[in-house]
Amino acid sequence: MLSKLFFAFILLLSTAVYAQRSQGKVYAEDKPLEGVLIINKTQDLMTSTNRWGNFEIAAQLGDSLIFSYSFFETQIHQVEAYQLEETWVVELQESRNELDAVTITATNKVKEFRVEEYDKNFNTWLQKDIQEHPELYSPGPSGSGIDFIAIGKMVWNSIKKDKKEKAEDPNRFRILKLGELEAFFKKDAFFNQDLLRNQLAVTQEEEPLFFDYCLEQQVDARLLQDKNEMRFLEYLMKRSAEFHKLNAAN
Repeated sequence: MLSKLFFAFILLLSTAVYAQRSQGKVYAEDKPLEGVLIINKTQDLMTSTNRWGNFEIAAQLGDSLIFSYSFFETQIHQVEAYQLEETWVVELQESRNELDAVTITATNKVKEFRVEEYDKNFNTWLQKDIQEHPELYSPGPSGSGIDFIAIGKMVWNSIKKDKKEKAEDPNRFRILKLGELEAFFKKDAFFNQDLLRNQLAVTQEEEPLFFDYCLEQQVDARLLQDKNEMRFLEYLMKRSAEFHKLNAAN
């Protein structure tokens, strides 16, 4: 009899611990923030604040809660006992960085090509290269004059090298491509099919359309970097909400 009571007590205790939840409010500058992303990294759960800045999420003592919101510094809180017993408050601090600025201005008008500026830059480069490699610009054995073929090859190689260096720079802004996004969701441990199906509620049939919808916004490829994980997740949450709203309207 005692053993049964003890077992029942343990079962009730474990159920109570498992069912624990953390409730709170998020604000900035004395105003509640709606749409703040809250992630329980320990249990792979997520939610967001409502219009009054309130949130509720399953949590246990010691879990890591991440608070992320556009243009605000991300905060990480390790759950303490009082945060499971009473409503607690999170104050986010505004913070703008280079990624935010580039994302906002990504659709700005492309810089106009100016022939005069190009000629000036090319002539500067050419004069410098003549000084560094005079043998390439002297008449050849046949006396036919400057080796324009060699000059053309050098110019082409210089252009290719510059383009390659720009493309390989991970900190340089560029638009994310569909193939990159699809490959990322196939190999990443967090951004995967489980996230799409369970957290973003995107079905297998909707997945291609959802990816197309996201890329219509000209996504900054740097969002796939580990340091921008929370920003990318927040971006996907917002896009999925819009995507489902459009589907419901149609």
